[in-house]
Amino acid sequence: MTLRSKNLWLAIGLLAGLSEASVATSSATAVFAPDEGAEESALNRTVREIEALDIQSLAPGRHTLSFRAGFTSTGQPVHIPVHVLKGADQGPRFMVTAGVHGDELNGIATLHALFDRIDVAQLKGTMVGIPGLNQPGLVANNRHFVGASGGGYMADLNRTFPGKARSGDSAERYVARIWNNIIKDNADFAVDLHTQTRGSTYPLFVFADFDNDAARQMAIDLMPDVIKIDPGQRGTLETSLLARGIPAVTFEIGGPKTWQPDLIDRAVEGLLNLMVAADMIEGDRQTPADAPFIGKETTNIYADIGGYAYLHVGLRERVAEGQHVATLKDAYGQVVQRYYAPTSGYILSVATDPLREPGSMLVRILH
Repeated sequence: MTLRSKNLWLAIGLLAGLSEASVATSSATAVFAPDEGAEESALNRTVREIEALDIQSLAPGRHTLSFRAGFTSTGQPVHIPVHVLKGADQGPRFMVTAGVHGDELNGIATLHALFDRIDVAQLKGTMVGIPGLNQPGLVANNRHFVGASGGGYMADLNRTFPGKARSGDSAERYVARIWNNIIKDNADFAVDLHTQTRGSTYPLFVFADFDNDAARQMAIDLMPDVIKIDPGQRGTLETSLLARGIPAVTFEIGGPKTWQPDLIDRAVEGLLNLMVAADMIEGDRQTPADAPFIGKETTNIYADIGGYAYLHVGLRERVAEGQHVATLKDAYGQVVQRYYAPTSGYILSVATDPLREPGSMLVRILH
């Protein structure tokens, strides 16, 4: 660990009294693999219901908890899973959330694999994982929080933080209970796991506010393909944490509604590397051979009319201004529109669904 990067962690009080790590944490074995002996232990696992998370009161070890975040319109409770790994030695509190959008699943698999990789007996501090924050969206197979009020409505939870406990709608109250009872007092730094939305995909990608030195270093330690310097957006979990003085980044892992093992494995390695940097686990801090592409602005290319999209560029490609990036054809296979890059840059996102309606994204360029 370099003196400069270590000082960033010291500045937010994460490493006081902890020693420098020296032993490697990972092997070449893929983390995305079924555990053949897990079925029996899962059947015997005790899940304890909680009304709030109090890390200090927990004994060292693994804790599988269930938090009541709200109620359905029929009065049934809605619970979210909370997994806590608490080491015997003091250290920072690291929170990782996934499934804020109900169609974004790679982050949940990443958390499952990360839990399996951490030896709690060697852990310094505490890791809190929420593998499925938006339970109504997950159950409804929908990106949004799905409510029943007024004949049904949908809300984007990642524009709703920190919520409204008393005067809000059901989504705002749901978020407020999670924020007030699980998140805000139980993290020293945090990563929120996402994917692109349906019909499109990302590489391994981090949003980070570079005005926060610790968040900047976190983005680099996660070893993504690309980083967008981003001041954040009101209502996101990342921005709400930063406003509270908790360094946080958003970590995008590919596309929705699928497992992508290669990206999941790499995301786990990035999170482990971040924990090494925070001296939570022993290991050699990794630096990728290829530095991530870093940009500040994105330019989207949208379909002007409906049709079938043929893309001529892929994720992580460099494009030049004026380069032919997509062609739109009609139902007869005739070309109706060609699209060219309005700027040079890096292909951050592409449409994966060939059917494009007017106004839908074809290509996103980071520059």
